[in-house]
Amino acid sequence: MIYLLLAYISYPFVYLSSRFGKKKDDGSILVFQTAKIGDMVCTTPVFREIKRAYPHIRLGVVIDPVTAPLLKHNPHIDEVIEFDKDKYKGLSGKAAFARMIREKGYSSALILMPNAANILIPFWAGIGKRVSIYPDYAGGTLRKFLNLNTHVEYHFHPRMSMQTYLFSLRHFGILKWSLDKEVCSAPGAADRAEALIKGEGPFIGFALGTGNQLKDWGNHRFVTLAGMIMRETKAKIVLLGAESETGAAREIADFVKDGQRVIDLSGKVPLGEGPEFLKRLSLVIGVDTGLIYMADACGVPVIDIAGPCDMADQRPIGKGSVIVQEKGFDCIPCSHTFLTPYKCRLGHRQCVIDITAEEVFKKVLEALGQ
Repeated sequence: MIYLLLAYISYPFVYLSSRFGKKKDDGSILVFQTAKIGDMVCTTPVFREIKRAYPHIRLGVVIDPVTAPLLKHNPHIDEVIEFDKDKYKGLSGKAAFARMIREKGYSSALILMPNAANILIPFWAGIGKRVSIYPDYAGGTLRKFLNLNTHVEYHFHPRMSMQTYLFSLRHFGILKWSLDKEVCSAPGAADRAEALIKGEGPFIGFALGTGNQLKDWGNHRFVTLAGMIMRETKAKIVLLGAESETGAAREIADFVKDGQRVIDLSGKVPLGEGPEFLKRLSLVIGVDTGLIYMADACGVPVIDIAGPCDMADQRPIGKGSVIVQEKGFDCIPCSHTFLTPYKCRLGHRQCVIDITAEEVFKKVLEALGQ
């Protein structure tokens, strides 16, 4: 609340500064998207469409540091600016970040993850045109922050959040766009992927990470699923995840006991190289998380164990993509793009744990054409 009070107190000074002290409008756009990996992948069409419409303008993106490797080699982005919440914490930190943004001289801001920091920073930076998504789940305080923007784009259910991102481009004169997502790999990633994923397939990727314990399917279910795949198909399993998933990957590999058919890549593939590895897979299985959306962007079929997630808000849309979600719970969905809980309010997480390995395995057989 103190940030809101300061914002309104400073409003006259910010307005006068942006009105009379602003440099000539060069059309440059600074996008604020500080969400995590899956949301960032779903934001990539925005960067492409801005540059397609205005190839010569300067396009910058303010991000959470975790997504930096995803954007480092994106050809549509001119500048990636990391907003480290630990480094820029508190009022002084946000003011320092705003001063840094002000010095960069961007003409417009597009706020795709609307929160107090992402609205205040371009406001205090004196950016004259500030377009923000207006979430379907906006509390009273956030609504007051949203009033600080010059333009808003309302997000309406059941429109996908990615569509709302793209609809917001109409405030910049962009009316035509495509939903195709893009992920770009670091140089040399293709050679590494070819060396580590070799032989005859099909290759089935297990995306072991969750990013949110509310969505955790449980590693024992992946173990059971791995056993079914080993017994009933000729597929090979590729274990994917960050270094924190190495223990879960080891448990699966130890259970299968077939080093020729299990490739453990957990903790071995940097995020920036991930797309080249995913492109070599026939199918990726996991909960609704970043790797699922990366695989979807690469054109790889996925089985998304959706659990509590609102699939109207955000979902894989590629050919062959399958969503597995229980339908018998009134509380589904409780996790949305602009409202993400991290605990089950009912304390049981049945929407996730009631999805069996057998149910997912049937979808695997269908995907493999068996």
